[in-house]
Amino acid sequence: MSKSSSTSSTSRSTSTSTNPLLTARSLVLLQLLSRFLTFGLNQTLLRLASPSVFGTAAIQFDLVFSSILFLSREGIRNALLRRSSSTAASAQEKQVQERQVHGLSVVPLQLGICIATLITSLYLTTSDITTTTQPSFHLSLTLYVLSALIELAIEPYYIRVHRSSPPRLNVRVQAEGGMAIVKAIVTVGSLVGLGEEKALLGFAIGQLAGAVWLASRYLREFKWDLGSLVWTPRPIGEPRFDPQMLSLATANTGQSVIKHLLTEADRITVARISPLNDQGGYAVAMNYGSLVARIIFQPLEESLHLHYSSSLASESTLTLFTATIRLALYLTLLVRTFVPPLFPAISPLLLPRQYHSTTAPDILRLYLTTYIPLLSLNGVAEAFHTASANPGEVKNQARWMVASSAVFATTLLFITSFPTLYVDGISINPSREEALVWASCAAMVVRIAYAIRHAKRFFVHRRPALRWLDLLPAGGVVVITCIFWVILKVLAGTNWWKTGWKGWAGLVGTGGLLGLTSLGTIFYYEKQRLQELRRSVKVQKVD
Repeated sequence: MSKSSSTSSTSRSTSTSTNPLLTARSLVLLQLLSRFLTFGLNQTLLRLASPSVFGTAAIQFDLVFSSILFLSREGIRNALLRRSSSTAASAQEKQVQERQVHGLSVVPLQLGICIATLITSLYLTTSDITTTTQPSFHLSLTLYVLSALIELAIEPYYIRVHRSSPPRLNVRVQAEGGMAIVKAIVTVGSLVGLGEEKALLGFAIGQLAGAVWLASRYLREFKWDLGSLVWTPRPIGEPRFDPQMLSLATANTGQSVIKHLLTEADRITVARISPLNDQGGYAVAMNYGSLVARIIFQPLEESLHLHYSSSLASESTLTLFTATIRLALYLTLLVRTFVPPLFPAISPLLLPRQYHSTTAPDILRLYLTTYIPLLSLNGVAEAFHTASANPGEVKNQARWMVASSAVFATTLLFITSFPTLYVDGISINPSREEALVWASCAAMVVRIAYAIRHAKRFFVHRRPALRWLDLLPAGGVVVITCIFWVILKVLAGTNWWKTGWKGWAGLVGTGGLLGLTSLGTIFYYEKQRLQELRRSVKVQKVD
């Protein structure tokens, strides 16, 4: 092979590994595959399990599971996925770096065992007797914890997949997509087979089956090399960890504790103050509300993080950052325009009848109209901060997160201190669950403000610099969406859609048509900027 062809091949590999559009597409397809195929199965779960069982599994057990994973691996994972920008390292130096990366990648399992013990003990000692006396409670909790440890065990392979050039995303698609499908199928089968009496155990068996599938796929990719998952050989005298990477991982992990408490503050509080039935209603609303986040926002945030981590000096970085912030604001406009007037017509299709008497409808509306738009903005802003912040800036973010926790507590206290108000005999005060979502939104605004402030400072000495106006949606889109909101509000207010299926189809069809028009308007105003972004990515690809 000639030198030129070799260079070309290397360029293609590098471009694939850093192209955010290709990475985002692969991850979005992963979420589309897993979420839509499991959506129908999840609907079956809602109808097979009572609200109390669903609340225990989806709020409490899932909180224990996600806390073990997040606190054990998130900070280390973010540090390890930040690629070195140096290309002058020798082959020996690169081997040392890879051994140190692998050495740090096995730490999440070791850390997870300690964290799992602490969290499980705390959970058991603080849970009330109504929860802990459910059939198969302790066995089900044990299976959830075991599932988390299995996922932590294959973390070294996750890192290797993403640090490859190009990343082997097909492995992740097969592993995580298959995990979601296996989990849903096994859970439904277990609920049917075990019956309502042991429904909680059915959820736990499904969780364990999904984790086993995930681990099996990664192990098959790396020839079932179990030894490298717990230790990595290294020459005598060679440091196990790179000091700079370890410092960043430590700072990220400390910051992850605060971030996780803020992110999960609503579920933590709901698990402590709400009856099990209301926990089930909250879980249903939260799952629906986060469906879009799981399909689009999560893979987008991950792909942005991967891109920024390896391409901070690229000219496309500023263009990509402003484009994603602006698109998140467009999403806010669309949600606030179409969801409120259409929600009464579509909510009966989303929620099973037994959940209508819970807080699920109100929570779902609030999630869709407020929490999800803020979540999208926070995700794209924090993706840049995670990839570009040094340890000092990570510590500074932790201080802002402490401030956001104070905002959370203050907002929650303020809302819940209102006296009960009644209109026509109906209480219009937010429920405790709604108050929690509002408080979470207020705390998220603080985090968004810090992340954008960090980006402004990062680009201040670069040309072109970040301008505030570049982040705002086009005025024409704002005007169009306001007009469409008025039209839908008037149509919904006539209650014509309640007279029969023709009226319902007329309202929903009108909303769909106006929604497509809004998307076309956004594309019209953003076409030039999107073309500029595509050109900048292509320039980086050639370089």
